[in-house]
Amino acid sequence: MLIILTIFLVISTVIMVFLKKNREMLLLLGLCICLMMEIAGVMIYIAKKGGISYNVMQFFYFTDALRDKFRYLYISLGQLGFLITLGRLFFPYFLLNLALSYSMIEAIRRNNRLKTITLILPVLTTVLYYPSIYHKLVDTRESWQIYMAEGSMIWIVGYLIIATVLLLVEYASITMKLCKVQFRKIIISLLALTGIYLLYCRQDPGQVYKFYSSPFAWNKGIGYLQGNPTLISYITLITVSVVCCVMGFYSLFSFTSDNYTESKDDAIIRRKFDTARIGASMFVHSMKNQILSNKVIYKRISNLFENEPPDMVKLKEYISALENANTNMLNRVEELYRHVKANEIYMVPVSMEEIVESAVDRFHEKYPDAKVVKSFNEEMQILADKSHLSEAVCNIIANGYESMLEAGTAKERDIEIRCYNERLYSVIEIKDYGKGMNKKLKKKVFDPFFSSKNSNHNWGMGLYYVREIVKSHLGQINIESVEGRGSSFYIMLPRYK
Repeated sequence: MLIILTIFLVISTVIMVFLKKNREMLLLLGLCICLMMEIAGVMIYIAKKGGISYNVMQFFYFTDALRDKFRYLYISLGQLGFLITLGRLFFPYFLLNLALSYSMIEAIRRNNRLKTITLILPVLTTVLYYPSIYHKLVDTRESWQIYMAEGSMIWIVGYLIIATVLLLVEYASITMKLCKVQFRKIIISLLALTGIYLLYCRQDPGQVYKFYSSPFAWNKGIGYLQGNPTLISYITLITVSVVCCVMGFYSLFSFTSDNYTESKDDAIIRRKFDTARIGASMFVHSMKNQILSNKVIYKRISNLFENEPPDMVKLKEYISALENANTNMLNRVEELYRHVKANEIYMVPVSMEEIVESAVDRFHEKYPDAKVVKSFNEEMQILADKSHLSEAVCNIIANGYESMLEAGTAKERDIEIRCYNERLYSVIEIKDYGKGMNKKLKKKVFDPFFSSKNSNHNWGMGLYYVREIVKSHLGQINIESVEGRGSSFYIMLPRYK
């Protein structure tokens, strides 16, 4: 059962690597592979050694037939011991490097040598545990067995403690709910994998190399090697193994599902826009024809003024209506073109406060009486195209204010804008107290041409435009919303120093 759950963990991680091609996912894959190597080596060793509880055997192998396959697997003791060596020694290395990668502590991020330094002990210990070198050392001096077994455990435990502390410190420092939820899943999966590792990391490769000799009590502290384990030790072995495997798999699966959904939504929105682009071209063409028709009608009505006496009131009413319709259609065509056309982004260092102030000024041109509360935790700079990004922020502010007008809260509450740094991102948080959104609406809100408002005045391109601008700045946008209580939009841009 244990090996099956471990295989699922590796599969989940491989999927994650394909979805998120970054260094952290590669380290996570290395972590899971090391754990699988160690567990596979331990299972083969236990099957070949025998002499342990039948219940433990059943837990590991399910059936006697599967155990016999492991027992009679053609593999030398040197190969088996070295398989355990690689998994046992490099698991702490990958875990510590993951913690270093996730840590936002300045001293750690500035020191690029740390990741290289952490490799020294695993490589050095691996060399000492290489079968031929190990036998030369131990055959010369038996005490080397104890020194190497205890010495390797000291730095292994040290790596695990440092990694755990760094991960927990990083989690405690996160203030943004979205980031905290995502990071919690990562921590749970890593701690679960570490729990499994701790059950079996006392399996020293020297036990395998010295399979037919026992100079000292090798079995001490390794519960699964006990011939007749107590009920408590057996229950502990089963419970910890199953709970850690399930927690690790569930957290990884949940994290993988979130990223798969995000990637899938990106593809769906892109496909929708490609389809909408064709429809938009046809729409623009028909719109132009309508405008030409309106102009012809306008001229004909104007000609009626030559007749005496014309109905001046009615004629002026027709002329005014046609003129307004004409102007409205032209404005809509221009707006559509502005959102659909391929925008050129020129990113330069710019103050976050400058972006927000520009966006608020644009917003006040449309809603001069609306109140906006701004707060900046610190002076921040980002790489951005000021014109496009400020327009995107303005669109979100206007969208939130219009939602508050519909909910009747515009006079009671203000739009709130907060700017702060969160891990690798500089965040612009825009909070409104409008109608809010349910889950179904949240999934559609970035779709092109989707609008829950009056379609005569809203094209449903505003938030799609915002999303495209944020993506073009190498950032991401997220929403938190509670129906009836309002929404928070998070524009997350890469930090710039």
